[in-house]
Amino acid sequence: MRADEFWKNFNLGTELDIAGRFLYDGLYAFHLMENFTREEDAFEVLYSVAVGIERLIKIALILSDHDKSTDQEAFESELITHSHQDLLHRLTVSHPINIGKVHHDFIAMLATFYKSRRYGRYSLASVTAPAKERDELTAFLEKHLGIEIDVSTMFGVTQNDLRIKKFLGKVVSKLVLPIYEIIYKEAGRLNLYTHEIEYGTKASKIFTFKSFDFYKEDILQAELLTYFMSDKATGPNSQLLREGVEALPFDPAEEQDYMLALRSERKKLMILDQLEALYEEHVSDVSDRLDLMMASYANLDYAFGEGEEEED
Repeated sequence: MRADEFWKNFNLGTELDIAGRFLYDGLYAFHLMENFTREEDAFEVLYSVAVGIERLIKIALILSDHDKSTDQEAFESELITHSHQDLLHRLTVSHPINIGKVHHDFIAMLATFYKSRRYGRYSLASVTAPAKERDELTAFLEKHLGIEIDVSTMFGVTQNDLRIKKFLGKVVSKLVLPIYEIIYKEAGRLNLYTHEIEYGTKASKIFTFKSFDFYKEDILQAELLTYFMSDKATGPNSQLLREGVEALPFDPAEEQDYMLALRSERKKLMILDQLEALYEEHVSDVSDRLDLMMASYANLDYAFGEGEEEED
């Protein structure tokens, strides 16, 4: 295999997985946003999605245009840019992509973020213009969803509901999937396997399952909880939890937060103090309980309770 073939097949294959991970992380960060008050949340979303789309376009450009270039150094130098608009324009010269104004607005927002907002708070001028990325993200959503987003009222802050989450996922998908299709076709033209994604990875959700929101994962979580709470859960893991350990008296009034904590690392952190207090008040042997909790996640190849000698 020639060096350029190895580069396009293996190195760019790794880059495709990395791009998918960034896209996954950005969309998941948006999924976990409860509202739009925190500029840090908007930064996390825009940064991850911007990097994912930029890397994806560059993969497509290399597969599409590299064999037309005779100057390797010049070709690589042309890739050293963070202008999403310029990169997308270069790609669409030979591979037209049918996108609308909403997608162009989104790309423009990513380009502005990456060029001007990414390091904006390192400047003294940011004192007079805080939360730029948050305001631009909410302005984009307001414009294209026809809504008003409140980020300041104490009891009227706009919640990031399912409609908004699905909308952003659809916008990203309409940009990402056509670019991935170009990668798929160009890899085929070159007899390479750059487009192949390992099943079950973050990138496979994006490129294989073509899923850009986390609605199904939320439903799965609810269904699995329903299963584990029922008498249908008879495996060793569920039996260990049901019969081997007594539940702690968490607060029923906070069950919604507990449900969210199963998916949100931030929610987990908020409830850990409560868990520590429950351990202190209700658990005599914390070490033993921790061992049981860890065992519940293990790949148990035995039935809970088997192997114990029966008393005469």
